[in-house]
Amino acid sequence: MHKYDYSFLEKFPLPENVSSLLECLRGMQKRLGGKAGAGNPAQKPDLSEFPEKIITAYKRSDAEPLLLVPCVTLDMLCTLPKDPGSQSAAIGLAQQLLSRSGYPMCRNFPLEDKICTYRFFYQRALERASVHWEQNGNAYLYYIEIFLSLLYLCGKDMAPTVRRRGRTKRAAIEEIVLGSAAPISKAEICAALPNVSPTTVEAALGAMVRAGRIQKVGAARAARYIRA
Repeated sequence: MHKYDYSFLEKFPLPENVSSLLECLRGMQKRLGGKAGAGNPAQKPDLSEFPEKIITAYKRSDAEPLLLVPCVTLDMLCTLPKDPGSQSAAIGLAQQLLSRSGYPMCRNFPLEDKICTYRFFYQRALERASVHWEQNGNAYLYYIEIFLSLLYLCGKDMAPTVRRRGRTKRAAIEEIVLGSAAPISKAEICAALPNVSPTTVEAALGAMVRAGRIQKVGAARAARYIRA
């Protein structure tokens, strides 16, 4: 029988592409949604129709919501009957949980529309993640990756241009680098700012390093940047 335990997320080794998606989504939240709880408060999630064990495990976890919520969603999809209504309920609850966990932008994302658009990739990831689910295979990474990818695509479609409210491209780059809690790469910055060229990103990073505002860690493609 499957055990609902999300403690593994606290030391979960993430591949570079998933780490990049996390940084991009955090950056999007700062630009699109402001601070958590800003604006109209999110509707309180209705947890009554979901298995108590899943919700109990969710409430006990202190993991990053962008990693935790996809795991909870996968467990719901594997537990509920296999029908469109179950998917809508699980995805709707996932958006509410993210909205109440510091990512209010997610409540406005057309996530189900993106799932329909990328149905083949979504279904393949869901099948890979759930194939050994009953035996606690814990292949959550497949679903985490597709879930974050679809969130990123939703946010990218809604993202305003970097010149909104007079903000320059360089200011947008500085905001992402200085606001990142972990070292961030040039590629991750480019992914978060699709309207900014890599040359502009590189020039801004160089100026910030020379000014002593950030530090460069590593070299070549492994280079990362962090607040000094």
